[in-house]
Amino acid sequence: MFEGFANVWTPVLSARDLRDEARRVRVAGEAIVLFRDEGGEPGARLDRPSPSEVVAVEERLPAREALSLVWIFTGHEAPPEGPTLPSIDPVRPLVIHAETWPAPFSRVVSALQDPANLPFTWALGDAPAERALEFHAPGCIEYFLPPRASEKRTLVYCFPESERATRVLFCATRAPGDGPVPSWITEYFAATDLARERACEPTTVSSGGGLTKTLRFLEHSM
Repeated sequence: MFEGFANVWTPVLSARDLRDEARRVRVAGEAIVLFRDEGGEPGARLDRPSPSEVVAVEERLPAREALSLVWIFTGHEAPPEGPTLPSIDPVRPLVIHAETWPAPFSRVVSALQDPANLPFTWALGDAPAERALEFHAPGCIEYFLPPRASEKRTLVYCFPESERATRVLFCATRAPGDGPVPSWITEYFAATDLARERACEPTTVSSGGGLTKTLRFLEHSM
């Protein structure tokens, strides 16, 4: 189950997109149903045929809501502390945009970490003290628009949908009550175009190879 991506917390959906109706997502080859319980809390289960209306214990997955995202744990026994979250001002809501890239998870994360693929990092020049991005396993890249400022941050979360497809969630902070999305946020999203092109260049993925590479990538990164 969740080959190459097991026993990790990952966001899978904007919390605003999970309301009364259940939603379906795919993570590392597993189909998952997301829903809200009577108290409005998110829940998750494996989407598998069952002869009973009662969801078996082994089909349930830990789920939480944080940073305006719905998170699941890709295993049955999640750490009690929950997912590791970046330090973001809780009163600054996130602008969230999601895409699926037709590329293996490891290639997407590598492309998003390469400063050569991200035009906004070129402004840093040769200043080594000013980091443009930070990686947090299993699939979070945190970007800082120069000059580095906490109110101008983008988080990009990635998770494998399958061997050949990766879901990418772009999350940017904004001030409460803002009108139109600030231009720097749209510039961030546009700046990943080259990373997308590099990650999605034609490649051959052998059967089972994509998720195996994902596992090796995570072992090296953690």
